[in-house]
Amino acid sequence: MRRTILLLAAVTLVAAVSIPVAVAAGSKTPSAISPRAAEGTWTWVNTAWEVWKVTDKAKYVSGSEDGTWTGTFEGTSVDTFGAKLWRHSAGGGLEGALNISFTGTVEGKSGTLNILTWMVRDEACSPWTIASGTDELATTRGYGTWCWGEAGAEYTGTITEYVPPTPSPTPSPSTTTSPSP
Repeated sequence: MRRTILLLAAVTLVAAVSIPVAVAAGSKTPSAISPRAAEGTWTWVNTAWEVWKVTDKAKYVSGSEDGTWTGTFEGTSVDTFGAKLWRHSAGGGLEGALNISFTGTVEGKSGTLNILTWMVRDEACSPWTIASGTDELATTRGYGTWCWGEAGAEYTGTITEYVPPTPSPTPSPSTTTSPSP
């Protein structure tokens, strides 16, 4: 009987130590691979524009545009936007948000990217971020700024590949049997 208890205690101790180690070794946390610089030019042509008056001093605008990208991002985009324009005694202003549906290549990989950006009229530059991607760009993420230029905007930023966590293997339950008395 004492031998059975010692054997079960040893098996339990080995299992208690080895299962958590095996689980921890098999799990992976999300990570980014090699952040890289992104830069280039984004130009656009308005394709739809709708303005409706809200008050005597403020208007809301929505529309779309066709974009062309060169540099790190090579391709085209369909950009939809919404903005608020207003006037007051000190001047006026513009605030807007854009949803950019990019199709093309990034460093030789092709697919689509959903890029989000917003703008404030009197600021020379605005932030952008890659929210999602498809195909070979499914794991591409990035962020940066774009600045108004002569014929569009110059963009700069950082891109990386997001590596989603891989599921840990589920350890199979140990099947130990006690020796018969």
